[in-house]
Amino acid sequence: MKKRYLILIASILFAACTDWLDIQPALEIRKDQLFENEDGFKNVLTGAYIRMATPDLYGKNTTMTLPEFMTRHWIAASKTLGDHLGRLEHEETPCKDLEADVWLAYYQTIVNLNTLLGEIDAKRDVFTNGNYELIKGEALGLRAFLHFEVARLWGEAPARIKSDEADIPYVTYVTKNPKDLRPVSYAEFSRRLLADLDSAELLLKNDPILSCFISTLNQPGLVEGYEQYNRPEDPYHYYRQSRFNYYAVKATKARYHHWMGNSAEAARLAGEVIDALNTEDGSLKFRLGDESVARYGELTFPSEHILAVNNSRAQEVVAPLFVQYYNGYTQDSLLLERAYEVTLHPNDIRFRNNRLWQSRTLKTGFSSTYTFFKKYVANDQTAVDVIPLIRLSEMYFIAIENGDRARFARYRESRNLHNSADDEVTGANATDESVLERLEKEYRKEFYGEGQMFFFYKRHARENFSWPAVYTIDVARYKLPRPETQTLFETL
Repeated sequence: MKKRYLILIASILFAACTDWLDIQPALEIRKDQLFENEDGFKNVLTGAYIRMATPDLYGKNTTMTLPEFMTRHWIAASKTLGDHLGRLEHEETPCKDLEADVWLAYYQTIVNLNTLLGEIDAKRDVFTNGNYELIKGEALGLRAFLHFEVARLWGEAPARIKSDEADIPYVTYVTKNPKDLRPVSYAEFSRRLLADLDSAELLLKNDPILSCFISTLNQPGLVEGYEQYNRPEDPYHYYRQSRFNYYAVKATKARYHHWMGNSAEAARLAGEVIDALNTEDGSLKFRLGDESVARYGELTFPSEHILAVNNSRAQEVVAPLFVQYYNGYTQDSLLLERAYEVTLHPNDIRFRNNRLWQSRTLKTGFSSTYTFFKKYVANDQTAVDVIPLIRLSEMYFIAIENGDRARFARYRESRNLHNSADDEVTGANATDESVLERLEKEYRKEFYGEGQMFFFYKRHARENFSWPAVYTIDVARYKLPRPETQTLFETL
């Protein structure tokens, strides 16, 4: 009976794992035809970006929902998904289901990338215009980026990592064997991740983003007055901010070294992105958002996007969360005033004039006023369909936290914060503790709805949240448990 039971369990697990390993059965059936020309590789890579933009991943779950509820950024009724997430009660069924869905979506996307990478070298002669290097570089970079995202959620907090401990699978080939999905040690995980990023950096050394203005790449049609500037001849080389470009490699490396506590390397890499210049006129490649764009409601600050995903149907996703009056993601207005320090910083470009938040009165037997989030909601002047995954402001924060404190003044000026904030970071009495206290506040303001606050807390193994109310956290619970369909077969 025990033997039959084990066989049954193994069969169920194999089926479950096969589901996510075989996300596009047509890929296997039509592989020869699909990869017979350059367009096939482009389509598979585009499919990975499309998957990343869906609600399963950055279109909702891994930006607006999972990490934001885990840092208690939204009001949650008792015993709901948001309430359980806010308590990091991963064992509760709603949490288990959501976390399993996210895990599945990550590895589905990774397997698609591995399908492409498994074929591309043998078909190198079908590529033109440097697209072999561009596509392979993007695929390798994305594979590393997505694995690191999994590790930031399901791995240990950095302070608890043991290099020989196996925790997260790093999958580099297409397989249907569940046993191939076993976690690797942190040391091996890091080796594979950095190897992918190093290879991507080398392959992307001629990325169009290096030789063209980003504004040019975002406008495939020739714009009057820009005739003299470099323009790619291949239409595939445009919109590099929404693809894993050369600077996304640098930024992901900076994020990784910051996570692992490699301070000097994190600051150096973040600085390379911050100081990147356009070759044609010496201007900065990426610009911090300021009042000139905030007034139009562009509060994802597109000029800061180092990596982003595009979803033309984003408004259909965000409407139930931030537009509809019931069951939306909301927060208390007084708590938000405290978070944005309105007394000290009344002219903060994000919070002033109801730009980022709007109060509404809901009538459900009695009137209650809630404040709704507007970052992702389209308005008369701005159509919001791009969700940032890495922004320039994060590079500033990484540089500042790792010793390059002089950068803070430029960031503060861009957000129109009162100059008294400088005292905490660059003043004569500034300390590591005061810098972290300021950065904690700025992470919350800057990345509300983008999911980065959770990783700040986890990276520092914070035992207490300070907002919206003081709350004690078991540091071990920052590590999401791997889904049962992933872990059960490991015990067989």
